[in-house]
Amino acid sequence: MAADPSPSNPAVRRLWTFGKCSFNEAQWAFTVGDNTVEIEGKPLEILLELLRHAGEVITKDELLDTVWPDVVVVEGSLTTAISKLRKAMGDQAHLIETVPRIGYRLAGPVSAQLIRPETSKALPIEPGSSMPDRPNWRFVERLDLSPGSEVWRIEHAKTREMHVLKFATDADRLRALKRESAISRLLAQSLGERPDFVPVLDWNFATAPYSLESAYGGPDLGQWAAEQGGLATIPLAVRLEIIASVASTIAAAHDLGVLHKDIKPGNILVAVDRNGHWQPKVVDFGSAALSDPGRLALMDITQSGFRMRGEDGADATGTPVWMAPELLAGAAPSMSSDVFALGVLLYQIIIGDFRKPLAPGWEADIADPLLREDIALAASGDPSLRLDGAAELSRRLRSLDARRAERDALAETENRARLAEERLARVRVRRPWVIAATVALSAGVIATSLLYVRTLRERDIAEHQTAIAEKVTRFLATDLLARSSPFRAGAPDESLVGAVKQASPLIDIRFKDEPAIAARLHQTIANALDKRSDWPVARTEYDRAATLWAQAQGASSPDAVATRLQQAMMEARSYEAGSLPRAKALIAAAQNDIQQRRLSRPDLDVWLASARGTVALIDNDGPTAEAEFGKASRAADALPDFDPTARLTFRQRFAFAKFRLGDGAGAEHLFRQLERDFTALEGPDGPNVLMVGMNLAQALMVEGKHAAAVAQANAVYPRILARLGADHEMTLQLLTTRAQSEGVLERWDDAIRDDLRVNEMAVAKQGAKSFFAVATLSDAATAQCRGGHLAEGLKSADMAHRAAVEGFGKAALTDGTAYTLAACQIAAGKYAEALGNLRGIDRAAVAQLAADPHWGANVDLALAQIAAAQGRSSDARHFLDAAAPAFSIPNAEPYQVRIWKRLDHDIPKAAGNIHPA
Repeated sequence: MAADPSPSNPAVRRLWTFGKCSFNEAQWAFTVGDNTVEIEGKPLEILLELLRHAGEVITKDELLDTVWPDVVVVEGSLTTAISKLRKAMGDQAHLIETVPRIGYRLAGPVSAQLIRPETSKALPIEPGSSMPDRPNWRFVERLDLSPGSEVWRIEHAKTREMHVLKFATDADRLRALKRESAISRLLAQSLGERPDFVPVLDWNFATAPYSLESAYGGPDLGQWAAEQGGLATIPLAVRLEIIASVASTIAAAHDLGVLHKDIKPGNILVAVDRNGHWQPKVVDFGSAALSDPGRLALMDITQSGFRMRGEDGADATGTPVWMAPELLAGAAPSMSSDVFALGVLLYQIIIGDFRKPLAPGWEADIADPLLREDIALAASGDPSLRLDGAAELSRRLRSLDARRAERDALAETENRARLAEERLARVRVRRPWVIAATVALSAGVIATSLLYVRTLRERDIAEHQTAIAEKVTRFLATDLLARSSPFRAGAPDESLVGAVKQASPLIDIRFKDEPAIAARLHQTIANALDKRSDWPVARTEYDRAATLWAQAQGASSPDAVATRLQQAMMEARSYEAGSLPRAKALIAAAQNDIQQRRLSRPDLDVWLASARGTVALIDNDGPTAEAEFGKASRAADALPDFDPTARLTFRQRFAFAKFRLGDGAGAEHLFRQLERDFTALEGPDGPNVLMVGMNLAQALMVEGKHAAAVAQANAVYPRILARLGADHEMTLQLLTTRAQSEGVLERWDDAIRDDLRVNEMAVAKQGAKSFFAVATLSDAATAQCRGGHLAEGLKSADMAHRAAVEGFGKAALTDGTAYTLAACQIAAGKYAEALGNLRGIDRAAVAQLAADPHWGANVDLALAQIAAAQGRSSDARHFLDAAAPAFSIPNAEPYQVRIWKRLDHDIPKAAGNIHPA
């Protein structure tokens, strides 16, 4: 059936003419007079709706429903889009009439001419021919030919440099090129130049044939495999690393809200990097979707490639073999559907055949059970059962060796468990020794606090607790210890911790009629995982423990309250989105129960004060944190049966509060004493010994003993890394401390390395808007801007500040990143922008966060630099004098002192009229 040629049928594309303007639907091009005008997608959609109903009044609600379907937007979005449209129309803007309180109308005559689609054919290009207007560049090889599109590899005749040139000859392909250009620029500006993306170099969207030029990234995955002699000849480890790297790249795009939508071998290129390793690159974002196109506007990137409503996310584009089943059923693409494509790709690269689909029975092709599990989780037919994201698939593949070792250890320990059960009856005489060894090993490895010893005065409760402790001990001996291999204890991923997670579901089965015992075990596991910064699983265990305590003793029982307070401390320390409000809510509920129920168990005073102190510390209230931790420490010391490790932990927190208040000398004294005390309890490599070793480096940094701080960090880092792993919060804190002292010592490259390493870990573990991720990116920016990497520093500083604003709002961390951005802008000569970022900074709050009471002088120095550059000498002198006391003390930062001294020398001493910024 022929398409309805009436203007109301949007399936037909037209060339619309009105006044001096024209709009080509096929090319999505808008011209005024002889000039093509670039304009965003939404204003053009409004224009098209007005053209289709020329002369009629279109209500605001009609335009909102048409241009923003299924999305709740404020009327201001429509007003803004109309304003942009009128601005683009210039002196023709009067043709868009406003009908007060109702809507808009397109006035004047409008003509519409049908645009007939052209038959696609190859461009008249021959291999070896020179490019028009670029005689040194020649066409080498046509890489792809499809309707409306051609892709050529081109080469510079003298330098032999190769590029890729994509041509578009119809509107859809032109729109894909615009989309690819916008997405590529977004990725580059947000993530920096990365070897896993191919940079866009140039484009022509004005005249046909339209084109997009990019760097040459190597052959695609299929061609690369063929050049190596076939997939089967490539070591499996190399193939798996290729997919792990691609998954990591897709995860980075997902973090920016970019869906690829067409992951397949043809869109993955492979080249050799500078170190001789294979480097995969993800290309062709022409079909990609962007969850928040507003990101483009923030970076001044034209959004014209994202024009059609519904087209930026809802269309199930892609290649069928790699498309998730829900897409084939009509669902909208998602990050999960990209993960499905990665799962299929993983299956194909393992079996060595990119043509074979993931059909029923595929499991028989994969010998390794762990890889079968990875494929099944990534490419599950049910999106809700798939891996949480591409980053998780990358992590699983890169930890395959460790997972195999864990699997083998579990198999070995299951066999040991069976043998242990057979021997258990024969060793009853020695049972007390077995139980004692179990308790010691469990307590040492898990580093839990207050497992069995409770300060309970009532005899009957004490006897009941003893009975609970005996059953807990038996469970640890048979269900927990028997599952772990003692040969692997102490490694970053101890098998005992894996055994803890494996044993957790058994608790509710084994003790279904004894909720108090089940509660104590879940609480124990929560404490253990909390110590290892495994917060999502610890949160689940805390919640389960609180539920069981409520079932056993009532919702407001002392044990239930203590559990909530311990969880509150974890929530506050996790720095995750919403964790601080959750911690405050838990404390408020616990306080209410203590007051309403008049709970008087002595250890509750300890936990309440410690929880308050932790929240105050994270909330940047140093004095309150110091007072509360001191109260907790004194209360614990007053209880003779209180767990000695927990007692020392409260002292450690008290010392840490001193450090945050800038009392480095006092903190150093306490940390050295704690190091000796913890060593006596745990040995030289106990987790708390390592913690105070890290704290000692922090105290030395605050004292200005930066060389000593770096030496202390270097001494303790290998032990923390070996014991706790690379992404543990303690490891990240230590590297952050070392980086700060390296920066003061002007070892810029070392500081940048450490800060970016922490940032990468923090983003992967906690997200780009977490405290560690933002703070370390800001610190890296400082080192980059001071160390001669100004462009990278400006980009890092801007990203850190944006993330802080979005993640924390008006907070000390946000103000700290605003200062860093301003300092980089001053170095780049962007004084007006720097001045705007310096306004409104809460100096006292940032000083407390930085543990530096003199921090505010940095703002005065920055204001002095701006005033001096703008010729306001009297203002500069005013700010220099204000900063003088801070930069005259012995441990002042040398870099800043040099700037202050130079300005102090250059600016006249006589004061004039002051016009502070």
